[in-house]
Amino acid sequence: MAFDFDRFNSISGQLGAGLFALLPGVSTASGLKAAAVATASAQRANASKKPYDPNNINGEARAAEQRAGNYRRLQSKLDRTVRATARAVDKLVELKAILSDMRKQIVLAQSDTIDDTQRGKHAQTFDQLLGKLNSKVRSGGTLDNLIGSSIRDIFEPAGITYQTKPDSPVTKTVGGIYSGSDYVVTDGDGNKHFADLYGSLLQQFPFDDEVEGELISAADTVDYDSDTGAISITHAGESDPFVTGTLERKGLGVLHSYLYGKFTDADLRDEALSDLDAASSKLRFNIAIMEGELTKITAQRDFNEKLVNDHSALASKIMSRETAATTKDALIAQRQQLLFNQTLQNTLSFDASGTLLSLGLSNLFDISA
Repeated sequence: MAFDFDRFNSISGQLGAGLFALLPGVSTASGLKAAAVATASAQRANASKKPYDPNNINGEARAAEQRAGNYRRLQSKLDRTVRATARAVDKLVELKAILSDMRKQIVLAQSDTIDDTQRGKHAQTFDQLLGKLNSKVRSGGTLDNLIGSSIRDIFEPAGITYQTKPDSPVTKTVGGIYSGSDYVVTDGDGNKHFADLYGSLLQQFPFDDEVEGELISAADTVDYDSDTGAISITHAGESDPFVTGTLERKGLGVLHSYLYGKFTDADLRDEALSDLDAASSKLRFNIAIMEGELTKITAQRDFNEKLVNDHSALASKIMSRETAATTKDALIAQRQQLLFNQTLQNTLSFDASGTLLSLGLSNLFDISA
């Protein structure tokens, strides 16, 4: 049954004008009229509201959800940056143990109770450890290596740039710190030469698989000035050096043992020990810098994650509030309709004979099954 109070007011004639006066008692008439007014008012109020559509939510909720989505997309970049920075810190900490083992080889080689053959063995172990250190640096990450590079002549990692706000032109960068221990020899013609991981071979860069490079043996003559970087290396039995140029250190600054006389020279062993201690100090500095970067990017990642959760929660709260308000309005309208139905039925029941009163009410209020 539906009641149209507007239609009720538009009906002309004495039936409409005097209907409530025909009812048995003023209280009954007033009750029916009040119920009708409340029902019509509730229906009009409910009809004027835009129906709730979960696919077209309130603009405020939609904006909150959009902001959550923007920060959510930013989160993936921040997560990747945190992982790369944490991996760099872990790798740097691993390097500390390797440098410690390298230093041990120098100290053992300084003993007066061993000969040069045994010192040569310590030198060989030293070179293997240096190769291990550089391998770890190169494997610090394919795209996000903050401490090295897989390309031999790159000694300045690019770092990782990230945003702190979605669609913002302002960016921040986790700076890379090269933490390998490498060197390059540049000859008079400007050609660059690199030693292999273990310091047994010197090759011109870029590398050519068809060119074997020059082997370096303990019998070769190495003339190296650590102050100027001037270097020349001559194979045993030859008069002319196969390479002459300038050596430039990169990263931690420790060299292969052939540049420290294979640990057979006391002065060069002292120089190796000094270089090693300087490298350890530099590594500690690099670790402190990278740990600071990790703290900053982790805080930014966590703050961004909070914004994602806050905006998502706001959107859900607005949607829930809108749903609750719509449901409440519908229940009020339904309650008023039921109250009017009950009042009307109770009023009609006083005249069961189908008199003019009952017939008039039936036509007026459009009662349908």
